Amino acid sequence: MYIKDLHLKNFRNYREQNIKFKQGINLLIGSNGQGKTNIIEAINYLLTGKSYRIKQEDELILWEKNSFYLKAIFNVVDRDINLESYYEPRKKVMKINQLSCKKLSDYVGTVNAVFFSPDDLDIIKKGPQERRRFLDHIISQLRPSHIPLLNSYLRIIRQKNILLKKEKNYNLLKSQIEVWNEQLISLGSKIIKNRWEFTDQLNEYCCPIFNQIFSPESNMELTYMTTGKTLEEALDIFPDYISRRMNQEIERKAVLVGPHRDDLQIIFNNKSAKLFASQGQQRALVLCLKLAEMEIILVDKGEYPILLLDDVLSELDIYRRQYLMNYIRSSQKQTIITMTDLEEELITDDTTTFEVYQGTIRRKE
Repeated sequence: MYIKDLHLKNFRNYREQNIKFKQGINLLIGSNGQGKTNIIEAINYLLTGKSYRIKQEDELILWEKNSFYLKAIFNVVDRDINLESYYEPRKKVMKINQLSCKKLSDYVGTVNAVFFSPDDLDIIKKGPQERRRFLDHIISQLRPSHIPLLNSYLRIIRQKNILLKKEKNYNLLKSQIEVWNEQLISLGSKIIKNRWEFTDQLNEYCCPIFNQIFSPESNMELTYMTTGKTLEEALDIFPDYISRRMNQEIERKAVLVGPHRDDLQIIFNNKSAKLFASQGQQRALVLCLKLAEMEIILVDKGEYPILLLDDVLSELDIYRRQYLMNYIRSSQKQTIITMTDLEEELITDDTTTFEVYQGTIRRKE
């Protein structure tokens, strides 16, 4: 799959811009602050319905304007798909082939992309929330039903937290918690199952990629950390575990049990990657995760997703950088790469170069 044509209007620092991408490698070259990353963000927004950089969509609107509009033509399994997004405060419209989508789950997964930036080091360096977000993003691309499942679960968590903080009558509180727990068990079990299964898939593809990037003697392992050592055991234990922690939740006035507390453990050479891997090793581990995501989508969809690389080549050492470029060129993967300076080693017959300057883009002949 690939993007053919992108149109931006009043998005970030772009007043109005059309970009015609090519299959193969597309390089966006420009100094910092010129708008390279904004192009990547626009594509990602069209595919996911949200920004990966900010929570307030009002910040995406060009200064002194009151709305933005994005449109792109993608090719998926040899047919063109038009995606559109219009946003103004308190109004958001997402369309597939001119038809409005009522729910995000109807939209996400229509076209797939894998995005990699230096900020993805947070997957390893920061807390469990970043790793859960990474897992949920992969799952949502291939199983859009995971989105309303997560939303429903998190809504119940919020309501249960409010109840724990406000209700003073112990007997009444206990009976109401039991009602909420039934819903949490039903929804939470499905989330655990999805995450566990996709962790297994990531493991399957990460290991051979990891051995090529590091060495056959090294090892990488992913484990979904929840109740139980197997999926069957986790699902069996979960209802009893949430019931046994009820008094502790009442005492601490917070929901302590469920997939909102789970983690994805990343092991490097039998030790925690967060604690023992160097920054360079962590960067290479994240690269393994992203390339494994590419392979999972290939198997599921029958073709590679678009690969979006935002200023990452300069962050990789020579060997891993060359591995990534060989991987990109090994088959038809449309790749869009942002860089501050053009590097001749990247120029081949399938490379298209764009110069980005102050919110304008010009194809370099």
